[in-house]
Amino acid sequence: LQAVSQKRRIDTRMKFSLDPPPMKKKGYKQWLDALRAMARLPHGLPGQWRRTIWLKLAESHIAASNINWTDCVRVAFNDRSNPDDDKLGSQIVKDLHRTGCAGFCDEDDEHNRALLKRVLLAYARWNKIVGYC
Repeated sequence: LQAVSQKRRIDTRMKFSLDPPPMKKKGYKQWLDALRAMARLPHGLPGQWRRTIWLKLAESHIAASNINWTDCVRVAFNDRSNPDDDKLGSQIVKDLHRTGCAGFCDEDDEHNRALLKRVLLAYARWNKIVGYC
């Protein structure tokens, strides 16, 4: 889409960036609306954009929610064992062996299961109300 004003000679081509403008600015809502529109297309967002977009949305949410990400990582991903970890870990392991992770990992191997267990355990530590269910 392109239009050129003869009076001002201003280039009015629509431009889109994977990097959103700051969340409090008007452009952020327009950027988000454009993403929502693209997600509704038959094939959704292009595959090569999905990781970048997900990270940008997560960063925006963390900033808007006033979450101290450094503290969250320290609490959720620490290597020390918490009192609930044994119970949570055994339930997560049962579910991983039952369902596997081939649906979102290329292979259903031990390494991918260990990574998924770590993420699920971190979420259960971070959101104690929900935990692991």
